[in-house]
Amino acid sequence: MTTPDPNARRGALAAVTSRFGVGRQALSDGASGLVLEVCQLVGTFVFFALVGRGLGPTDYGSFAAMYSLIGVSLALAHIGPGLAFLQSAMGSSARTVSAHFFSIYAVFIGISVVIVLATSQFLLPRLSIWTVVLFMVAELFGTTLVQIARTLRLIVNGFRATVVLQLSLVVVKTVAVVALYFTDSLTLRSYGIVYSICCVVIGAVAFWKVTASVDVPRRLGRLRRKHVATTLTMSSTLLVFNLHNDGDKLTMSANGLGADLGLYAAAYRMVLLAVIPINALVASSHRTFVDPKVGNQMRRAAKYTMATTAYTTVAALGLLLAAPIALPLVVGDGFSGAISITRWLAPLMIVRGFTHFPLNALMGLGHTVARLWCIVASAVVAMVLYITLVPSISWKGAVIGSYAGDAVLAIAAWVMLWRLGDKPRPTDGDASEAAMAQVDASYPDE
Repeated sequence: MTTPDPNARRGALAAVTSRFGVGRQALSDGASGLVLEVCQLVGTFVFFALVGRGLGPTDYGSFAAMYSLIGVSLALAHIGPGLAFLQSAMGSSARTVSAHFFSIYAVFIGISVVIVLATSQFLLPRLSIWTVVLFMVAELFGTTLVQIARTLRLIVNGFRATVVLQLSLVVVKTVAVVALYFTDSLTLRSYGIVYSICCVVIGAVAFWKVTASVDVPRRLGRLRRKHVATTLTMSSTLLVFNLHNDGDKLTMSANGLGADLGLYAAAYRMVLLAVIPINALVASSHRTFVDPKVGNQMRRAAKYTMATTAYTTVAALGLLLAAPIALPLVVGDGFSGAISITRWLAPLMIVRGFTHFPLNALMGLGHTVARLWCIVASAVVAMVLYITLVPSISWKGAVIGSYAGDAVLAIAAWVMLWRLGDKPRPTDGDASEAAMAQVDASYPDE
């Protein structure tokens, strides 16, 4: 009797996946990412269902707007610095550059706090400043500490080692909401108190343990120009990108469209739930795209996009059909008005699927300024439409702006990748620093 060779099976699987531009490491990271995203899907589903039922459309709209504002600021607080930290450490080591980036994190968190506090009174008129502060502490301090620990793990141990850290935030958020909902205590203030305490404690523990395990000193270092330049490029790109994604909800909130905002945010959340599997591929591929040893970025981006398009097309059709059943089942009959909005938004996931991987490829090739201008162009288009259309036609203006902005982003990203894909990577010290120099050179002194 012949026994199947498991190594042959793995070799055959690797041969098949490599034909689609997915190597062994990317496949392993993708599997870990998928496990993470499945857990996040369950946690997000439970969270969305209970918060929606507990708060109702109007308060849920305020909650969504607050997280849109905080989400925009997170680009500065930890997402941009984390990507810059990852890019800089790829050329040296985490221990070499960690102290410099810890200082950058501290400065950028301070800037984020100022932004949230200065704008919340205008953009979040229904929420008290103390409620905003609670969630700001949770996300800008507690969650940021977890994400710093995650970045260190990613640099030293790879993507799979970060899964537990990311799951910790999903677990604490879900457990807090479930406990408060079933004790009939779920309000924005009560959830903010519990969540902020848990996030700060988990963040402090994660940061302490991970820095010890990877032998990184817990100290601040001198701010270095090239690291600040890298971080500014990454953070400004993500800040504009987040504004593109969340400007619709902030505009609706600023115009006092509370109930409509709650319905729109619920419909938007249903679309985001449907694309969680795609997020696994996007998140797990970041490290591959920024690795300078990986070539053929345009081909890789095209193949990833083909897989994404196949999934999003099926998911959009499913959501169009399932919306009348799914929404009342998940968040209750109070959100029945979100059914038509969900159907308007469902095809958006197909358009957005064309944007992820050309942007990753541009970043991997070092053309960060081209990537930034693509996002700036799309954000400008989206925000102009939000500001001009939302006051008169409410959520329909937000939908139009979202489609227009994503279409501009997809077209611009692929055109830039086609034009720059064969050009050499910037090599002046750091890709982002060279890109910043290109921006400076494009504006001669007057």
